[in-house]
Amino acid sequence: MTKNYSGSDWLKSSLGIKDMSPLGEAVGDLLGDLFFGIYHLNQAALRRVEWSNTHHIIFYLRWKDLSTVDFNNLTILVVLAHDRMIRVCIDAAAPHTLRLLFHQRTKREGDIFERYPTIEDHIKMIREHYADERLER
Repeated sequence: MTKNYSGSDWLKSSLGIKDMSPLGEAVGDLLGDLFFGIYHLNQAALRRVEWSNTHHIIFYLRWKDLSTVDFNNLTILVVLAHDRMIRVCIDAAAPHTLRLLFHQRTKREGDIFERYPTIEDHIKMIREHYADERLER
């Protein structure tokens, strides 16, 4: 069963955000799916996002757990990002605050700054790299 929490629709209807780029809509939907409704995120932080930007979207995330298993939001973020070809960069912005930077990619192969492999291909590349590294030791 597929769950879609359409973050972009909620941003438009509930916060009155009118000018959203296709990237802004895609990121809004990704955040909505990731947090089981974008309305679970801080509304003031959502209002500060430049949703109309066509190059990148920046969102400041406060007080949310990002884990790989159990409460697995980090794993969900990685899988959704790969499926939707949205590159995500996470870095510290302030105490208890992460900066999430999103860029849209448009193809699965090509130069490093334009491609976005499927998660399966990326897992294979990572496993091959580390398997080779262990053999060289």
